[in-house]
Amino acid sequence: MFSKALSAVLITALAVSAAASHAPQTYTVVSGDTCSAIEAKTGVSDSQLHALNPSINSGCTNLGIGQVLCLSSSGSSGGGCTSTYTVVSGDTCATIEAKTGVSDSQLHAANPSINSSCTNLQIGQVLCLTGGSGGSTPPSGGVSGIGKFSTLPMQSERNSDFIVALGTDTWDGGAHCGQTIDVQYQGTSIQVTVQDLCEGCAAWGANGLDLSQGAMAALDSNYVNDGVISVVWSFA
Repeated sequence: MFSKALSAVLITALAVSAAASHAPQTYTVVSGDTCSAIEAKTGVSDSQLHALNPSINSGCTNLGIGQVLCLSSSGSSGGGCTSTYTVVSGDTCATIEAKTGVSDSQLHAANPSINSSCTNLQIGQVLCLTGGSGGSTPPSGGVSGIGKFSTLPMQSERNSDFIVALGTDTWDGGAHCGQTIDVQYQGTSIQVTVQDLCEGCAAWGANGLDLSQGAMAALDSNYVNDGVISVVWSFA
């Protein structure tokens, strides 16, 4: 009896551990979401949310329902912050620094979204106290694929950003979210940030990329007429 009970505990522990190791690395925006709400739900710091999702403006007013946000890169957890603090009612930078022992310069350096006078804190906002961005670098090596501009949700209000959506064959469950990709086309090379999943890219063949309008324009000035281009890309 004891042996069976112990085995059940061990199996449960292993299952919990396995589930934790596959924690989600992306978040899909729903109606009513704000950056603070997303940070409270996911435990990701405000600085990391903005760093991994450069399309989010400083006031976090351009979130779109259905938008897929990166929560971590290369499988890193918590965005590299080894310690975080969640803002509560009445908090100021001074009170947070007194509570946590973090200096004012450290708080601002780790959370660049805080303005100089610290007047834009939001209840539920997750601040990074220590640590930085981390994660391993994926294998590099150029692969050929089709580059195309489409009107996926990723593109909304972010046409000028150099961002890209990966196809299901390279998305890897969001493991590359926030990473940089080198893309080359006819002697022109640019860098783009992985921002989203392109489910339709599989129809273009292996290693297809859904590039933002700004990225496509930088690679091919005639991209509107060309439609699709053959590119070579690799993780930076």
